[in-house]
Amino acid sequence: MTEQDERAAVIAEARSFIGTPYHHEGRVKGPKGGVDCAQLIALVYHAALPHRIKLVEPAHYPPDWMMHRDLERYMGEVTAWAHETKSPQPADLALVKIGRVFAHGGIIVPPGWPHIIHADSSVRRIEQGLGDQGRLADKERRFFTLW
Repeated sequence: MTEQDERAAVIAEARSFIGTPYHHEGRVKGPKGGVDCAQLIALVYHAALPHRIKLVEPAHYPPDWMMHRDLERYMGEVTAWAHETKSPQPADLALVKIGRVFAHGGIIVPPGWPHIIHADSSVRRIEQGLGDQGRLADKERRFFTLW
């Protein structure tokens, strides 16, 4: 599988989650399921690239953990399989600082940043949106890639 094929697989899998309800710690795709942003990232990358990414099963995390702790839980998981990039492309990951840590993630989709698919808790579903507007505007962000 080429890099182009892998990126296309990640984007297609991310798009298949659009409309799934938001549910903290949920791990089920579809209208009767639910996921949050951490689970979305874990499920998408594993489903699209099972030969490269093992299924991450994070320990329990409270919905407001990022407001009370400096521990970079999310980034710690991401850096186990991806490295930071200054030139993000579609299928790469954007992490956004919420509260005290980088606690929100989205998968970059064409035409590129700031277009992301993410679990938007404010609208209670997975959607394609802009990672530099609304509650994500003016937030510090970092980008990660597998390639």
